[in-house]
Amino acid sequence: MQRSIYVAGVNRKHLAKQAELVPYWLLSSTLLRKYPSWIDGYLTRSRSVIWDPGTFSNDPISYSYYRQFIDRYCKSHHQYLQYDEIGDPEATAHYLTDMRRRGYKPIPIMQQGQHYLLRQEPLVAVGGLVMMEEQARRRYLDEVFYDHRPTARIHLLGMIKHEWFAPYETAVQGDNTSWIPRSDWNRQKTIEQWLTEYGEQWIPYQPRQFVQMALGF
Repeated sequence: MQRSIYVAGVNRKHLAKQAELVPYWLLSSTLLRKYPSWIDGYLTRSRSVIWDPGTFSNDPISYSYYRQFIDRYCKSHHQYLQYDEIGDPEATAHYLTDMRRRGYKPIPIMQQGQHYLLRQEPLVAVGGLVMMEEQARRRYLDEVFYDHRPTARIHLLGMIKHEWFAPYETAVQGDNTSWIPRSDWNRQKTIEQWLTEYGEQWIPYQPRQFVQMALGF
């Protein structure tokens, strides 16, 4: 299946230049709060852009500023995530309701306990995954996709590895900042090598063995 992996973390001109050939960008409103004029040249109609409030960052922008940011800088062909609070489903649900009441059309971010979104929305972002231990993440995603059987298309926030997409047919999008050289781990590959893992990726659908057995495969 085709999956779209978005480049995340573009907040400097040299990073934008390096990621220019990847047509999928997830941009942080927190990192770009002092909106740089140079980025406009990269936000053409041929680039798929999703704006993220960046609430996972240190010193994130406020809810009111995020709305102002969207009003001023989000182009008509862009998408944007709702404002959220990681680990607080109640507050996150409030922000979604309030944004829609104000006329905004954000992509919902599902947190634990908000599984109703999976069958009510056309596109849902699943958050909180990066901070999970690997086995816990696998159990959580199995629950999301196999127990709740979403009809929504799913964006896995912070995910890039094929292993987090292959078992789940409706996991069609992800994003990641691994391409940015911040540590020895990132520098295992050059930026050019990292960037081959972004954009349109063919990731064959391979459901978990226990699901195959249950279906009689």
